[in-house]
Parts: sequence; structure tokens; C-alpha cells
Amino acid sequence: MVLGPDKKLGIIRDTTFQPLKAKQEEFQISLDKKLRELEVEAAFSYVLRPGDEIPVDKTRQKVDVRDLF
Repeated sequence: MVLGPDKKLGIIRDTTFQPLKAKQEEFQISLDKKLRELEVEAAFSYVLRPGDEIPVDKTRQKVDVRDLF
């Protein structure tokens, strides 16, 4: 073992959503051509264990990206 447990924990990224707490995530998406609008869909589910998921919510939104180019 090269790294101790205190160093290994720093590598893990917390992707959980805690109840009643606001959280902001950032994603980078590479586009191969200029677009005017994107349609973004997000699905949220509760994962009890791998392969055992409970769908919670799904949302879809159109985003104007003309000013990014």
C-alpha cells in the first residue's frame, strides 16, 4: 500500500444528492459543430445496489447556446 486511507479519500468524488440540500454540478460537453440550441435530459434514481435502481425523477430542458460560439 503506497497511499494511506487519508490520501485515497481525496481521490473519490462525491456524486450523491443529500436530502434538502442544494448541490451544483458542472459538466463539460464537447461539440463538433456550432449549434443554436441543445436539449438536455437528466434522470435521477436511487441505487440500492448495482443493478437495483428506483427511478425518482426525469427532466428535460432546451438550452440556448448561441452565445457560447
